[in-house]
Amino acid sequence: MEDIQKRIGETIRELRSEANFSQEGFAERAGINRTHMGQIERGESNVSIQTLKIIADALGVKITRLVKGV
Repeated sequence: MEDIQKRIGETIRELRSEANFSQEGFAERAGINRTHMGQIERGESNVSIQTLKIIADALGVKITRLVKGV
């Protein structure tokens, strides 16, 4: 399970960086606590489907992009 969380977090971090968002700025845009966003990106938090949808919408991608290859 930890590997899955880590891979999803890495994908989110990569997409966020490609979109030129700081972690703090992106968390604000998505309406997610900055600390929680950091935990998600580091694979330290078990992210819900609802939160993945919020993140995907904020990034302008489909939720499947965040879990591709997992």
